[in-house]
Amino acid sequence: MMRQRHSHRHWIGEERRGLSLLEVLISVAIFLGSMTVIMFALNSGQRSEISARLQSEAVLRCEAVMGEIVSGVQEATASEDNPFEDDETGNWKWNAQVTSAGGNGLLQITVIVEHRPDDGEPNAAFSLVRYMRDPQLFLDAAVEGGEE
Repeated sequence: MMRQRHSHRHWIGEERRGLSLLEVLISVAIFLGSMTVIMFALNSGQRSEISARLQSEAVLRCEAVMGEIVSGVQEATASEDNPFEDDETGNWKWNAQVTSAGGNGLLQITVIVEHRPDDGEPNAAFSLVRYMRDPQLFLDAAVEGGEE
């Protein structure tokens, strides 16, 4: 009789203790799936942060080089693969292109800055174009003025 009563209680809905194996497996699967999604989102955010930081640094370095050329600190001549003095890793390089922009003594200066890790493909780059008067015109005018 005791046996019937025990099985009768089980069927009536007496409280169970613990979790079934199926419930544990489902909860572990949900947990692992959510952790995978969270890790993917964190990794994607980190890559975006690095890319934005490199792009910002490329803009600043490009502006600095252009400022040096326009102010006369750097010569307004074409050059390639110039390193930056403050770059310890040697991954940042800049190129300058100088072309005539018409018959009125204007030069078109194009500066391109690239971040190339291990001399591979650039993962950040920025280019800047400015027009300036040819400094040689000022030098020629000063020489002609001194000869008179």
